[in-house]
Amino acid sequence: MAMILVVGGLNGFIGSNTTEALVEQGHDCVVTRHENTEIPRFLQKHIDHRRVIIEPADSTSVADLRKIGEKHRVDGIVNVAGGFASGEGPLRGLQGYFNMLSATFQVAQEWKVKRVTFSSTGGMYLGLQGTANEEQPLYLGQNPFPILAYQKIVEVAAGQFAKKTGVSTICARLLGMYGPFDGGMLGLPSRLVHAAVGGKPLNLENVFFGNAEDAMDLCYIKDLARAIALLQTAEKLQYDVYNVGSGSATPNRELVDAIKKAVPGFKADLPPGHFPFPPFPVMETKRLQEDTGFSPKFDAQSGIQHYVDWLKAGNPK
Repeated sequence: MAMILVVGGLNGFIGSNTTEALVEQGHDCVVTRHENTEIPRFLQKHIDHRRVIIEPADSTSVADLRKIGEKHRVDGIVNVAGGFASGEGPLRGLQGYFNMLSATFQVAQEWKVKRVTFSSTGGMYLGLQGTANEEQPLYLGQNPFPILAYQKIVEVAAGQFAKKTGVSTICARLLGMYGPFDGGMLGLPSRLVHAAVGGKPLNLENVFFGNAEDAMDLCYIKDLARAIALLQTAEKLQYDVYNVGSGSATPNRELVDAIKKAVPGFKADLPPGHFPFPPFPVMETKRLQEDTGFSPKFDAQSGIQHYVDWLKAGNPK
């Protein structure tokens, strides 16, 4: 039974759900907590049973991570934290990513871990048409999201680290996730579900691809987290980059209909037409399926219903 360090695993959206998935696969986790002390309800029982151990750490600090290694025998690292801020001025975000990578690589080598898994983004396929696989040349045009540039750096650096050290280093390109503990609510599904359950007007401010004719490759967070856990714990992987998604596009109209079935009486008027951005393709998940056996357990209707039930149970996000 492995002990896996999940950076951002306590209160991050992806990290907390990935921690749950790893425990459900039979592994123990040590998770980092920085400033936010909130604990999702689905992790509390695992914390109580000592399957999940909380340690304070700044993911950009090698000293903080080393302290974890002094207390626990860490066999693998999953780094799916959402952002890293260190330094000052306009390079603060970029410096944070460099410091995060340096700290993670340093302890991974010192601890002789089997594998390091980083989150990357399917946003790299912005502007491509149809279905995109991991061999696809990436979109090189003007891009409005700095995180895409940062995560390209993560992928390049991870590949070089693996070549130099022999440590299996995986990047999971994620897209379209929604579900329990989504604090940012940047996507349309979470905004719709919160509006439906809370009985409040739909807020579409800063939502991308939220128009009536848009469609996205959506993946419920429990499926996405399970896929990351399978990648981290697979005995052998053939590649170093994997798409993680549902493998199909869900039209926004279908999404709204699913929420109406889960919350009768809900109404949502989406802006007409398409969002004024280059489209996202559907992400091919053949690699993921072949190397881990992954297939989604949730479709749009069952994912929405599970999310609605979670919020109706009194969970704030």
